[in-house]
Amino acid sequence: MLSETFVLQQALERAGVEIPKKHPRVKPFAPSGGPCLRVRLDSNGHVTTVEAVTNAEWAGLWTVREGNQNSFPVVRVAEPFHDVPRDDTVWKNLGFDPEGKRSKSPETKVRLAILETVFKTKNQRYLKRCEAFWKRLVRKADELLSHADDSGKYRALSEFAHRFQKAGNDPQVLMSEVADHALVNLRQARLDAFDTVETLLVGKGPPNENGKLPDMKVQIVFDLDSEDDFPHRLYSKQIREYVERVLPVEHDTDSKPTHPASVCAFTGKSQPLQSASFPTVKLPVLNKELPLVSMFSEAACNSRYGLTDSLIVPVAQIAVRRMQDALFYIVAEQRKGKTWRSVANGKFEMAKRGKKELADLLIVYVDGKPDIDANIADLFGKDARQQQKQFEVDAQAVCKALDGIERERPGSKLNLFLLRKASEGQAHVVVVESPSVKEILNAAKWWQQAAANVPEITLPLPGEKGMKATQGRPTTPYPDQVVRLLAEEWVTNGTRSIKVRGIGLGEVLDLMLRKPGWEITSQRMLTMAVQRNTPLLLGVSGANHAGDPKRWKDYTLRSRQIALQVVSALGLLLATSERWKEEYMNGPAFLLGRLLSLADTLHREYCTHVRDGNIPPQLVGNALMPAAAERPQDALDRLRERIMIYKAWADKGTSDKYRLAKWAVSQMGQVCNQLAELTLPTEPGQPFRAELFLGYMARPTSE
Repeated sequence: MLSETFVLQQALERAGVEIPKKHPRVKPFAPSGGPCLRVRLDSNGHVTTVEAVTNAEWAGLWTVREGNQNSFPVVRVAEPFHDVPRDDTVWKNLGFDPEGKRSKSPETKVRLAILETVFKTKNQRYLKRCEAFWKRLVRKADELLSHADDSGKYRALSEFAHRFQKAGNDPQVLMSEVADHALVNLRQARLDAFDTVETLLVGKGPPNENGKLPDMKVQIVFDLDSEDDFPHRLYSKQIREYVERVLPVEHDTDSKPTHPASVCAFTGKSQPLQSASFPTVKLPVLNKELPLVSMFSEAACNSRYGLTDSLIVPVAQIAVRRMQDALFYIVAEQRKGKTWRSVANGKFEMAKRGKKELADLLIVYVDGKPDIDANIADLFGKDARQQQKQFEVDAQAVCKALDGIERERPGSKLNLFLLRKASEGQAHVVVVESPSVKEILNAAKWWQQAAANVPEITLPLPGEKGMKATQGRPTTPYPDQVVRLLAEEWVTNGTRSIKVRGIGLGEVLDLMLRKPGWEITSQRMLTMAVQRNTPLLLGVSGANHAGDPKRWKDYTLRSRQIALQVVSALGLLLATSERWKEEYMNGPAFLLGRLLSLADTLHREYCTHVRDGNIPPQLVGNALMPAAAERPQDALDRLRERIMIYKAWADKGTSDKYRLAKWAVSQMGQVCNQLAELTLPTEPGQPFRAELFLGYMARPTSE
């Protein structure tokens, strides 16, 4: 995504947008990295207290990171403080079996006594790598101190660095003080973190036969013991922004690689090039900190041509940092719906409760005016459970804003790119588009006209508790709603569905913008829409024609709403083939569907009055719909045979109760006269089947 981010950064700078500076090494605290304790230090570098970090405090914490492991002043401890051999009775007393599995923890008092005994009698696990770990942290404190101001409003930073230097000079004393204060606070009930303290002291369990300990991680937030004398707290937003301003982009180390090139591929200038790993950005929707470029040297498949990590492309350090800042800016939480949003990608992953929908991150902005106060991103998607949001409303607001831009800046472009999580450490760009604002305006207008390319169709929608049912009608689908529609296959007469792989948003955008090749895309989407939704359309239509409220019990609000969305999608896809309702409603497919719908009405009336309301599971028209979709003429012949008994009953009747049945017979005669002048296909295609369903579901205006 480096190229797309560079284009974004250039657009923001051309527009004069003031982009807040983000430092690639300064990161927000990640509580998912393990349990967390706060350790406060006094002016002499001694521990004054150990306390738990609350969830409310997590958001404001920050740390300086070097790669995935090194972090300061939030420190990640990966080894226990004390060395407890595998055969020591401590493990049995803590509830571990000889295999290292824990069945049950002892009571709180017993557990605390065991940990206190470990602290007093067991040797500290102070190996060479442990010593190197604490020395490295002291160097990080030295680095902060070298760039900090001893006086002024940011002096909490320099004061903390001084205190940690003192504490880190004797790590064994520091470790002892942390453990001692944690145990005292546990005993005095001032700390509720038994599991965390136990992990810190002895680990997650006994070592295996080879002496290897189970993986563990405890995060320690080092802090000042009292911050009343400082203008800003150490972990305040002000201190973090100050650190981002004064800290060098790359940490100087003896092993820092150099880039063989000398000129930046993006700026064309001879500048210091990025030689460390590319910086990461926490991307919403994807929920991961992902690098701007990911070609990890550890992956053998990436090293074929000898260019991995930062060597894959020469980019100036300053350019990389500006790109990172631009991406941070555009995906900020306050711009959700405006410049970014989540969109369905048509794929799923297994979860505890079945398949979980995967999502892509859509980023969209107007080149030349990237910070307008309009929800442009919301024009392309809708959350799966969001009910009230309507495309027509969003389109009106967005088009009004875009129309103003087009008048002010004719020829403006709308830049759009879609990011997908490829792996735990990689994201790739799957769609890149730069249509003009005018093209977007035309596309939004055409999209709504195409979605309205259907007859009047209604389905009863149950109201919320205590509310009356309403008549639902098809509405314009959002582009990513079409993705969802085609990623679900309905079975069992439409009473349940299966998640299947569908299409991506890129194909829907090709259709919306009518890019070259969109006709083939439209045909593919129409085939999927008909095949995957036929049982649902037959089921809800059958329940609707039966006129019995009990028939709706198997069809939830969601399934009925999806059926209406499918109707809109069918009308939209027919419009891409220039088959507009003014034409196809007089065609053989629609008229055949209309005829079968009228047959249902006549059959229902017959059952109501002759069979005492005993309506069969399927009315005659509904039962013949599958045959009509495959062999239209055969379905028509079978209807002619089956309908005669119901027609004869209606023809004999004279009272008012026969009114609807007689109307249905009259309408069927008119439709048959129209069909007699047309030719039914022997091998119907998907457009025929779509029009057949629309004719069958259409609401008669005279009924």
